[in-house]
Amino acid sequence: MIETIPWEKLAGDPEEQLRLLEEREVELQQELFKVRQEVKLMRQLLKARHTFEEWCRSGIPEQRKSPDDHHADADSGSTSSFQAPTRKVRILALLGQDPQRHWKVSDVASALDEVAKVKSVRVAMDELAKAGSLAKLPNAFYQYVTKHQP
Repeated sequence: MIETIPWEKLAGDPEEQLRLLEEREVELQQELFKVRQEVKLMRQLLKARHTFEEWCRSGIPEQRKSPDDHHADADSGSTSSFQAPTRKVRILALLGQDPQRHWKVSDVASALDEVAKVKSVRVAMDELAKAGSLAKLPNAFYQYVTKHQP
């Protein structure tokens, strides 16, 4: 665009030309923003269309069952496929085997064969500690909380 500005105008008042170019830049940025929004909406439309076409070919998939639904099915005698225990259940089972032991997150992750997911194990253990199922001790140790019967 600068190459289309006559030399006389450019040399005569460069500040004015700069101001005009900056105004044009703002206009183009606004137009680009609108185009990007339209592209985003079109991608969403195409994704919905693809999902619809897939459902037409294969049928609508069943919803995932929550853990509550799984227990309700088990109680009603329905034969559903086996679902592995959750990470939290496995952590509680492991720590409950020796309630007096103090555990590090890395030790629990190793025992559960989840060393690659040590951060997820830490989050689960912190959540269990907040819920009162585990005690979080100094120096990042955890211990199983034994529930006392009155």
